Amino acid sequence: MKPYSLEQIRILEEKMITYEIWVFVLVLFVAVLLLIVVMQRLALAKLKSSELFRIKQNLKSNDKESMSKELFDTNMIDVHTVTQTPLHSELIVSGKDLPEPGTIYKFSVPSEGNRLFMIGQREGNVITRSSEVLDHHLTIEINPFDQTNEEYLSYQLEFRREGKVLVQLPDGKDFIEMDMKETVLISPTPSQEKVPSFSHVSMNSPIRFRLGGKLNVDGKFKLGYLEFHLYMKDILERTSSGTKRKEKQFYLKLFKIFPGYDTARQSRDGIVPMLERFGGKV
Repeated sequence: MKPYSLEQIRILEEKMITYEIWVFVLVLFVAVLLLIVVMQRLALAKLKSSELFRIKQNLKSNDKESMSKELFDTNMIDVHTVTQTPLHSELIVSGKDLPEPGTIYKFSVPSEGNRLFMIGQREGNVITRSSEVLDHHLTIEINPFDQTNEEYLSYQLEFRREGKVLVQLPDGKDFIEMDMKETVLISPTPSQEKVPSFSHVSMNSPIRFRLGGKLNVDGKFKLGYLEFHLYMKDILERTSSGTKRKEKQFYLKLFKIFPGYDTARQSRDGIVPMLERFGGKV
């Protein structure tokens, strides 16, 4: 083989130097890219941490403000109320929150038990939200008796009131003021005691109740009332001996609200007065 000439050696050295320069440039370029990536990651991490810190500070400040507001409200209650009654938030009542005439409540009575049904202002099976009705205004308790009878089941209905109630029995012609407690029997066998007794109470001839506030001298409600009808239907139920017995299914219908709710004048607790008619007298 012929040895390389001086010219060839020089050309090879120049090429090697050129390759070294390119390798250095490429390595430097890669290093710069890596540095940029690292700087971006650090910037993002710093931004996230600052944002998280800002959110935490806002939450802390909001908590402090709410705590100070609660303390202020508590102090207001302590200073200005003797009975320490907590403040109630305002409750807005609309038409859908109020009972509607025509609504029927159906309930059955266990043959070996009783059933309580209560009409009240803010409590009970029927919640009226009426300013003319009290809580526990009218309670209906139904107790079956004569359970050994295999043909039919009899019932004792006990009515108790906390507010004013006018009642009209199926054989009555007028509404009269109800006593604090009254009893009615539902049985085919007439009662031997001085207790009203009916073999059946139908929808066309129900027990009528009117619930309201104060009464006039003529025995009518001053500002209005809610009228309910209590009636029942016959059903057949199987007894423990396997025979079928005639029992009752009870219904309570909201028949009328007179003269009607005035939702524009409701209280902040969601209690609604009656509409004013004829100077507030009906």
